Amino acid sequence: MNSDYLTDEEYQSYWFRLGGLRKDVCDSLGLKTGMKSLDVGTGHGLFAIEIAKQLKIGEVIGIDIADNGVIRARKLVKEAGVVDIVSIAKMDAVKLSFPDGSFDLATSVLGMRDIYMTRGRRGVKKAVEEMIRVVKPHGKIVLCVTPPEDMDTEDQKLAVKLEGEIFGAKSLPKRFYADIFKESNVVLSETRAFFTYKKMTANQTKSEFQEGIEIARKIYGRNVPTFRKVWDKYGKKIEAFGYGMYSKIVMLVAQKLSV
Repeated sequence: MNSDYLTDEEYQSYWFRLGGLRKDVCDSLGLKTGMKSLDVGTGHGLFAIEIAKQLKIGEVIGIDIADNGVIRARKLVKEAGVVDIVSIAKMDAVKLSFPDGSFDLATSVLGMRDIYMTRGRRGVKKAVEEMIRVVKPHGKIVLCVTPPEDMDTEDQKLAVKLEGEIFGAKSLPKRFYADIFKESNVVLSETRAFFTYKKMTANQTKSEFQEGIEIARKIYGRNVPTFRKVWDKYGKKIEAFGYGMYSKIVMLVAQKLSV
C-alpha cells in the first residue's frame, strides 16, 4: 500500500504522534500491570510514556546517552502525568548499570539506528546483548527497527538508505538481530510490521535534513555533508517519490529462555 503525503500540519507533530504507532505496538505486547520495563535509546521518552499509560501500575525506566534527550524526556514525562511510573536516566546503552535479570521487558523503538550512528555495528550488537542480560528468564526483548530488506516502496527505501548515508543512522537487516538472539539463548517469537502510511513532501524533507544535519554535528559530533550537497545529490528522487521516514516499522519480539 502506498503512503500519503503528510500535510504541513501533520508534519509538525509527526514524530510525536507517528499515527498512533507507538500505542499499536504497546497494544500488541500484552503488557501486565506491575511489570518492570526498560526502554533503551528512549529519546524523548515517548514509548516509555506509552508503556506507562497502559501499565498504570509498574515501573518504566527510559535511558539515553544524549543530554538534550534526557532533559526533554523528563519534561514530557511530567507533562504526561506518569512521573510515579517513569524515570529517565542518562546511560550508555552498551554498558547498562543494572544487575542481570532486572526487568520483565526491554524495548527499543528506533533506537538502534541512533546507537549505530555513534557506536557502529559492534555497538548495536552490544546494546542488544545488554538488553538481553538485564531481562529476567522468560522476559521479552522488543526491537522496533527499519530493516532495509523489508522496505516496500521507493519512499521507504529512500528514507532508510539516506538516514544511513547522510547521518550514519544505519538500519541493519533482521538477520543481524536474529543471529544475536540465537547466540544469546533467546528465541525470536514474533516479527510484525506496523505502518504510519505517511511520507514527507520535498519541502518537509528539506526541513528535516537541515535540522538533522545540525543535530548530527552539534550533539553527535558527526562529520556530515552540507545540506546543499545532500539535496543536489538526492533532491530529484525525493521530489519524485517523497520521503517515507517511519512509514514502515518492523517489530521483533524475542523471549529469553530460562537457562
